[in-house]
Amino acid sequence: MQINTNNIYDLIIEREKNLTQEIEKRKKRLNKYPEGDLKIIRNRNSYQYYKRNKGEPNGEYIHKDKPKTILELAQKRYDVKYISSAEKELKLLRYFLNNYTSNTAGIAKSFPWEIKAKMDIAEMTDEEYAIYWQNIEYKPKEMDEGVPIHITARGERVRSKAEEMIANALFSRSIPYKYECPVTLYNGEIRHPDFTILNTHTRKVVLLEHLGKVDDPDYISRNLSKLRDYEKTGIYLGEELLITMETQKMPLNTQNIEDFLDKHFGKKK
Repeated sequence: MQINTNNIYDLIIEREKNLTQEIEKRKKRLNKYPEGDLKIIRNRNSYQYYKRNKGEPNGEYIHKDKPKTILELAQKRYDVKYISSAEKELKLLRYFLNNYTSNTAGIAKSFPWEIKAKMDIAEMTDEEYAIYWQNIEYKPKEMDEGVPIHITARGERVRSKAEEMIANALFSRSIPYKYECPVTLYNGEIRHPDFTILNTHTRKVVLLEHLGKVDDPDYISRNLSKLRDYEKTGIYLGEELLITMETQKMPLNTQNIEDFLDKHFGKKK
């Protein structure tokens, strides 16, 4: 299993950010709470609440007709405990971030691909993994006679002008993709999605289907059935499956594609 250490680092950065925001938010409101601490005593199937100041063993009983006081003291008690625990975690995370280095992913870089492709490599850089993934062989769907000829910038044949534009946009961004790479559905059927795309940063593979005739009811009906098959396989729209579409009056254009790729794969560098 390939490990992406960038993901680990990013997750820790995100956790540090969230903890910092929560600590700051909860510290700001501590002075707004009533004085004292909340003591909770369970009495059979109910609870009793007491407000106690520092040094008091029991405190003053709070009647349940004062739910606002009970809630504020409960929230205060939670916030104090959260701040203490979160600050300890934050200290550990920052120590880790300040001292963390990972060089293991670059070890294989000096090996030529003719032998590296056959070796058991534990980790690869994003660039290496993209090359490795791109070079896994597959059998694309055969082209029938009469299919219009569209050749991409990468030199492959696709079925439509829209697919040619999508392929060229992916290629210009150095986003690894495979055209009509087979995928096996839940029922054993082999499907050939238009594009299988690798997000090099997350190592996540997504499928992209282009719907070129969404103004044709029969075409839409057939493709909705295909989407249901994807869902039954665990491939969900908006997650593992993306869709572009066009009609005869509203054809796909390069700006549509660029905006789409910006959204799902990040801004073009």
